[in-house]
Amino acid sequence: MAKIRVMHYLNQFFAGVGGEDKADAPVGFREESIGPARRFQELCKSLEIAVTAYCGDNYFAEHESDVLVSILETARKYDIKMLVAGPAFGAGRYGFACVEVCHFLNVSLNIPCITGMSVNSPGVELYKGYKDKGVFLLPTSEAALGMEEALSKMARFASRLIKGEAMGPAPEEGYIPRGFRLRAVVNKTGAERAVDMLLDKLGGRTFATEIPIETVEEIPVAPPIADLKDACLAIVSTAGVVVPGNPDGFKTNGNTQWKKYSIDKMNCMKDAKWDVLHGGYNTVFMHENPNYGVPLDVCREIEREKIFGKLYPYFYVTPGNGALISAMQAVGNEILRDMRAEGVGGVLLVST
Repeated sequence: MAKIRVMHYLNQFFAGVGGEDKADAPVGFREESIGPARRFQELCKSLEIAVTAYCGDNYFAEHESDVLVSILETARKYDIKMLVAGPAFGAGRYGFACVEVCHFLNVSLNIPCITGMSVNSPGVELYKGYKDKGVFLLPTSEAALGMEEALSKMARFASRLIKGEAMGPAPEEGYIPRGFRLRAVVNKTGAERAVDMLLDKLGGRTFATEIPIETVEEIPVAPPIADLKDACLAIVSTAGVVVPGNPDGFKTNGNTQWKKYSIDKMNCMKDAKWDVLHGGYNTVFMHENPNYGVPLDVCREIEREKIFGKLYPYFYVTPGNGALISAMQAVGNEILRDMRAEGVGGVLLVST
């Protein structure tokens, strides 16, 4: 039986490129297992490390989109069926990179992804925010002294995934919870379980709720733009206006991604053809006039009146219907990073 082809992602240190002085090393690939990937393959003989991807921590942070695209193209080239990233232990930049690579390949290729890091790594919160059902983060020690234990744990988990075993709840399987519930057949009804939890609470005994409450952090109000006449403004829409054919694979409900599409040299959204992907309203009128969701016509008018400096030549879009708050927070943070890099000074957020 052919072995499952796996990609292993490492940072510059564990790939043997160098330490902090090589944190700007660009993304690269080796058709072999190196560093921790070599030991991982020894521990999990039912798979084959077809390629090891590596990248400097700083380079990844500064060129994230390009790095992810390069990794995706390589994964397709080598017909990768699983990704292993890290372990990153307590590292911040490395932890973030591991989670981002796992999320991107899971969404793009629908392949299982495994990573490992300390529960105190900043990457854990990013992982919880994405809530990817195909990504599993296993807790490790804070320092690389726990490498053998971490790789052993990840290899055992990978072996089970390769066999097609269904993974149960996080407390039973040992991975860090992702914040959503799994369907399961149990012996007690919901009423009986609720009473048991109430009795445990009244009796001072430990118990775990089946429906954790998702809290939303308070977002401070941004200061006003000092001078609109010098500002570059961007349109952000949750109306689901996308390019024809929906090549980027947006979902009408529970979407987890975003894109930006060019409106450069356009005065009205009717100047081009668009599709509308949204499950929360009747899209007939939006199909007829996508300016309802992306008000380019009005924005061009007030731009010509010099009310603000200029309109950013792309609009950002994500269908917001039925999406998890944490998923939309992650989308918002990604869009914000892109805007900052592009020099956008303010946002016109369109109500759907």
